[in-house]
Amino acid sequence: MNILVIGGSNFIGWRLVEILSESGHNVTVINRGNHPRTYSQNVVHRVADRNDYAKMTEIVEGKSFDVVFDMCGFAKDDMKHTVDLFGNRTGKYVFMSTAATYLEPLAMPIPEDFPQGSHGVWGKYGSGKLDCEQVLLSAYKESGFPAVIVRPSYVYGVGNSIDRETFLFDRITKNRKVLIPGDGEAVIQLGEVSDLCAALLTIAETPKGYGESYNISGNEFITLNSLVRIVAKIVGKDYEAVHVNPADYGFVDRDVFPFDNVSYVTSCKKFSDEFGWTPQVSLSAGLSAAYEAWSNSEQRLSTSYEKEDSVLAKI
Repeated sequence: MNILVIGGSNFIGWRLVEILSESGHNVTVINRGNHPRTYSQNVVHRVADRNDYAKMTEIVEGKSFDVVFDMCGFAKDDMKHTVDLFGNRTGKYVFMSTAATYLEPLAMPIPEDFPQGSHGVWGKYGSGKLDCEQVLLSAYKESGFPAVIVRPSYVYGVGNSIDRETFLFDRITKNRKVLIPGDGEAVIQLGEVSDLCAALLTIAETPKGYGESYNISGNEFITLNSLVRIVAKIVGKDYEAVHVNPADYGFVDRDVFPFDNVSYVTSCKKFSDEFGWTPQVSLSAGLSAAYEAWSNSEQRLSTSYEKEDSVLAKI
């Protein structure tokens, strides 16, 4: 297949490019070149800002793609030219959205038809992604634009550019106290990056899903407290947990911990039923692989303990 990836240089996008390439597809990647990568022979890399319509038109002029993966659309402006540019150039347009588009649930897991809007915790990120969804799904209804929406939950794994599991690896290996917001009993759901990209490959290779939205994540649910315990077991060290209310110190939960103390779990049954997909990587196995990669890496995410230390100093 001839596949275009918009983005494709950072974490999920980069893993997707690797999997598409390994599967023998011809891949074109368009991004701003901010994250230098070495691409395989069957991958063509072009540098452009997605909002530079003239440059984007120049790159795709005379070309057609079986599938386009949009990994970086974030706001309505990002979709400004998308429908015009790719309406006659692709058989399927897969947009990477987020479960953060859903409003606060009264019951879980959250299905795809749950009300969407500006969540009190996720804020502008979810709202921006929702704006993109609405542009694409409106185009599907009006003209048959072949949009497919994907809504993952928290994504983790080797190469994560967001300080989530690596945050815990760092604190526990350094024998630092781990601040956990509230009671730490919020239930969350994580999806491993290769599992997610395998699901995206399935979407590319299966002629269905047009005009639909799909939750895609792991099938294990875990509390913040249990997540720290699992990481500590993988690291092989004891740790001291300190439960705090970050707001008492002028902070929000993610100032002192990688996840909010907010329960958020989605149902992935729709995607599993329609595409026959199930996650293959257990949470323990995914975290273990991520820890091994982190341990052997000389390039780690920069971290600061200033906020944590200021809280600990006042306890």
